[in-house]
Amino acid sequence: MRTSKRTAILDTIVEIIETNGFSEVTYENVATQCGMSKSGLIYHFPSREDMIRSVHEHMAQLWEEELIEAAGGPAEEVSPANRLRANLQVSLDTATRAELLMSIDSAADPELREIWTRLLRRWNPPVEQIATDEEACMAYVVQMISDGLWANDYLNGNQLTKAQRKAIAEAAAKLIPESME
Repeated sequence: MRTSKRTAILDTIVEIIETNGFSEVTYENVATQCGMSKSGLIYHFPSREDMIRSVHEHMAQLWEEELIEAAGGPAEEVSPANRLRANLQVSLDTATRAELLMSIDSAADPELREIWTRLLRRWNPPVEQIATDEEACMAYVVQMISDGLWANDYLNGNQLTKAQRKAIAEAAAKLIPESME
């Protein structure tokens, strides 16, 4: 399958999740929305689970591409401080319904969770020392602010303006420990 066709199918699955949730990710719905036959879709995605796993991998890749652009390079090539700033920058855009549903969905499935965990290990500060190291704790506080900024509009009922989101991200960036530069 050409990458562009696969990407188009995965983008269609994301649209279905955004509009109707995971329960509507069926061969029939995806094939119809993609303008292809059900058997053609089955050929490329042998099971519904394969479609779901692939869309998680697709979304994780898109998110990492955003982080790389915001940080100025891959996680292993930028400082921990730049990784945190990239997280804050990407979180200026509120989560979509599909992103939130995928986050919730992955928490219940170890295979799906691992897709996201690999990515999070590269970009988020480690948690092992947050109870004993003040700087590690502050770094994780910044990460939690970033996560909260990302999900706020759905969880809090307050839809923040772009200016408010930017002000929060800038305030959080000031909390990044200097030792992480």
